[in-house]
Amino acid sequence: MSAGIQDSLMHSSFSIEEERGVTVKYRLGLSLLFGLLIMVLAACGGNTGATSAPTDAQTVDVKLSEFSIDVSEKNYTPGKTYHFVITNNGNTSHEFMIMPKSEGNMSGMSMEHMDSMALAMVDDIQPGETKTLDYTFTTSAANTQPEFACYIAGHYEAGMKQTVSVKQ
Repeated sequence: MSAGIQDSLMHSSFSIEEERGVTVKYRLGLSLLFGLLIMVLAACGGNTGATSAPTDAQTVDVKLSEFSIDVSEKNYTPGKTYHFVITNNGNTSHEFMIMPKSEGNMSGMSMEHMDSMALAMVDDIQPGETKTLDYTFTTSAANTQPEFACYIAGHYEAGMKQTVSVKQ
């Protein structure tokens, strides 16, 4: 093989290795960036179990038990964010639903239909467990009386409801 061809092949080989190194570094960098993005999104993905409130939110303590809902605040303002800290002090699983108004006993209605009527909800709160919910009442909710409720079979009928007010 002539010296010119060998030199050309060596130079080409070096260029390919150099390009591969850049490609590997580029792919590694993208992988690390993608992994970091996934971790950030996972951390922001939900607030179940979280206890930190958005900086502008008012914290509202909600205590669930057999068979009552006790809240630290019963009057709300449209457009203001509330950070509900919901603790199940009872011995059975409960849920926390914000209904647009008192719906009364909704027996015979499917749970999916009840869920679709709720303004917001947290389900499956186990005994001793605390979950959070951030919610802002809309301006259209002004001058209404939403209801906080637990619609697990028999719970609402046993008294797990609390009427609240949204005032302008």
